[in-house]
Amino acid sequence: MFGGGRKKNDDSQSLSSVMSPENAPASKGKGGNVMGFDPEGLERAAKAARELDASRNAASAIELIKTQEVTKQHEASAKRAEMEAYTVQQRSQNIEREAEEARKTLDAQTQHERHRAEYMDELERKRQVDMLNAQKYMQEEQLKKQEEMVARQEEMRRKTAEHEAALKTKMELAKAQAQADGRIRQERENHDLILEKLKQEAAEKRDTPVLRSELGGGLLKQDWENRVLSVKQAASVLDNWQNNRSKRRNVCLELALKKRMP
Repeated sequence: MFGGGRKKNDDSQSLSSVMSPENAPASKGKGGNVMGFDPEGLERAAKAARELDASRNAASAIELIKTQEVTKQHEASAKRAEMEAYTVQQRSQNIEREAEEARKTLDAQTQHERHRAEYMDELERKRQVDMLNAQKYMQEEQLKKQEEMVARQEEMRRKTAEHEAALKTKMELAKAQAQADGRIRQERENHDLILEKLKQEAAEKRDTPVLRSELGGGLLKQDWENRVLSVKQAASVLDNWQNNRSKRRNVCLELALKKRMP
């Protein structure tokens, strides 16, 4: 094909044997997948190698192909290294992302716990305030009941004292009235006794023969008139004394009532 016969060389390898599928480089990645392997390209290369076997430049072509294969292997290795670095980077980013999510979750939990603690503290303070207000209300109600009871007791004592004072005043008035009535009755009896005694004395003197003979009718009449006048004067004095005594007694009773009134 290249215008010359194939040169035999025991130390050299034919291009077709090098590029045959069974001698193709087996470069596998992770999971058993072949990295950088192109079957069609390999077939074309094998066909070209068979055509180049008869050429004088077959050895150079083989070296070139080997160099290209080594370059491809290096590129595949570099790509694998790049993929591994990318995988490591992704893992690192995943770890950082998971750490950030964990931090956010922890922050959220901390904030939730803080809000819950604040809410519970607020509830406790409100419960304490409600309890204090209830105690204050109960104390005020108890004090109000005690004040009402004391007021009722004071009212009962006041009414009792007023009733006792009224009874005592009534009894004292009745006693004073009875004493006054007794004194008036006694004084009237004494007045009647005195008047009766004066009348008896006048009658005795009038009926006495000595009086009739010595004084005569005119003297007796004059003496009788004098005695009657004396009796009237005595009765008038007695009435005035009784009236003044009654007035003094009434004034004393009024003063006593005023002192006992609350």
